[in-house]
Amino acid sequence: MKPIHLPTVANRGNFDAIDPLDGRYYDAEVAQYLSERTRIAYQAYLEAALAHTLADYGVCSREVAEEIEAATAQVTAEDVQAEERVTKHDVKALGNCLKQHVSDTAKPYVHFGATSYDIVVPASALQLRDAMQQVVLPRLKKLALTLANLTEQYADTLQIGRTHGQHAVPITFGFALAGYTNRLGENILALEDLTKSLPGKFSGAVGAYNALSMFVDDPMEFERKVLEKVGLPVAAYSTQIVPAEYTVRLLDELAISAGIMANLSHDMRHLQRSEIAEVREKFEPGQTGSSTMAHKRNPWNFENVVSMSKQVNAQLVNAQLNLPSEHQRDLTDSASARFYLVVPASVASMAKRLNDIMGKIEVDEDAMRRNLLMSEGAIAAEPLYLLLAKHGHTQAHEKSKALAHEALEKGVPLVTIIEKDEEAFGYWQKFSDTEQKIIVAPEMHYTGLASKKAKQLASKWQQQFQS
Repeated sequence: MKPIHLPTVANRGNFDAIDPLDGRYYDAEVAQYLSERTRIAYQAYLEAALAHTLADYGVCSREVAEEIEAATAQVTAEDVQAEERVTKHDVKALGNCLKQHVSDTAKPYVHFGATSYDIVVPASALQLRDAMQQVVLPRLKKLALTLANLTEQYADTLQIGRTHGQHAVPITFGFALAGYTNRLGENILALEDLTKSLPGKFSGAVGAYNALSMFVDDPMEFERKVLEKVGLPVAAYSTQIVPAEYTVRLLDELAISAGIMANLSHDMRHLQRSEIAEVREKFEPGQTGSSTMAHKRNPWNFENVVSMSKQVNAQLVNAQLNLPSEHQRDLTDSASARFYLVVPASVASMAKRLNDIMGKIEVDEDAMRRNLLMSEGAIAAEPLYLLLAKHGHTQAHEKSKALAHEALEKGVPLVTIIEKDEEAFGYWQKFSDTEQKIIVAPEMHYTGLASKKAKQLASKWQQQFQS
């Protein structure tokens, strides 16, 4: 049996489409694996795998199996759609179309012994697996590598840390990016494991192998051989369907991918605010930020990524609602489950866009330093409190807070306030030269392990994803 040959898809979006993924955000590389045309091709591929397994067991001849396999390359989505208007059943329509391309000898063995979801379940798993391995994961890995390289590049670039939107203590820009690099890297490893674990089934109408039991001695071995031909593991338990949680877990992890990318995009968008101006999306020639305010350089790509993540999360609700299925099968997910592919398609789009923009991000190191120095050293309140405590002050935190707030209110360096405060100055004189330097220039002497941690994580994920 030959490897699957995916049909050619359109290389541009359809302006008559309702779903933006087929219009404004159409991506031919994604469509190659996730389109309706491809879904039908995967189902036909499973019909070929079934025929060859029937031949393995002597139920039909190898010639018949090869006839059926050849027919799968001749059936088109348009043929199946036309036939479905008659059958009102998509898999039956596919079977009828295959029979139109084989001899009378082969016709009885098309879909022989199978229920519809013996074809649909493994075909869907295979389609999702291939889309993940060929498009989604490679794009996420490119983004992770871009972030790792930026982490290394800016490991020593000083920046003010921010908590609750307020200045905290100094870090480096590389350290800030290292968090996203590591989160995305771990997310990718989880996605790889979940993708490999997507199972198939070939256990009949209720999962008890009733039909196959009439023709083969070991129906479970037959199931294993069918799925082995397409490279899928066998579900430990199935009814007419495989329990939804395998797919839902993967969609959940993809939503984490989307959340990490949205979080990074939020941060970059805020750093692009006019008052902060530490980073900028590259502005291309001819690009317009506003149709009326010509001065604007909007962070629209970052905003698009955040917006797309909402669509991913919306599908999680849909997927969770599909976990229950009455007895051995109902059809309450038959329409809604078809929307699952919006998730990997959206994540692929987000990863590509974010990688493109982060690969060209403009970093204003002067603005970072200006913002870092904005508080005149008041950001040294933390080390000041710790050093006051070290040297015996019993209300060190309260004293440090009062000194820092006074410095901020007066707009003068924290050291100036310390020197004018008799109590504080008495403790100040106990500080070592190294300790005093921390308070005088926290941006230089109070960055902790930000640089070291950034470089460690950059190296780790560069090694993981460097091709």
